[in-house]
Amino acid sequence: MQSPDSKKQKSFFERMGEILNAPLPGTQAKKSSQPTVVVEGDDDSLLARIKDILNTPLPGTETLNGKLVDLEANLPEVTEADVQENWWESDWADFKAHQDQDRKGLNMKQRQDQEGFAQYQEQERQQFEGYQNKEFELFQAQQQAKLVWIQNQQLQQTTGVEVVGMLPPAPPVAPLAPEMPAPPWNRTV
Repeated sequence: MQSPDSKKQKSFFERMGEILNAPLPGTQAKKSSQPTVVVEGDDDSLLARIKDILNTPLPGTETLNGKLVDLEANLPEVTEADVQENWWESDWADFKAHQDQDRKGLNMKQRQDQEGFAQYQEQERQQFEGYQNKEFELFQAQQQAKLVWIQNQQLQQTTGVEVVGMLPPAPPVAPLAPEMPAPPWNRTV
């Protein structure tokens, strides 16, 4: 146990570093009674050490009676006599069927996407035509008012009668652009 003075001398971060860098319980390697000595140039001892490391079970792995379980030993051995002569043809047919099914699914999805996009374009075209029709109507009304004003100006000049309250028409105010529908790829519904 550290004395209270030594704890006060260490900063908060130093103490936190000690806590975080300390090995977790059960993760410390068992200390072997034999020290491992690697002599430079001794490839056989280095190779033996590498084999020992690779053959040592990982911490937390289970062994059966102190020995690792060989999973391959439990598999039955397959010989050529056990396999049908045309085994690859059935595998190939299954693979082709899988690819055909995926291709059909992609084609169906793309067709649905194209139909949705065509509907979106039609809605957008109709709204835009409506907007342009409103602009045309405003332009016609402005031109009609302008024509009446010009006629009144000519009448005033020829007759000398002043037309009261007639001002030149203002340029047309364009209606607000229509709110276009959201494209199919942006719709949440």
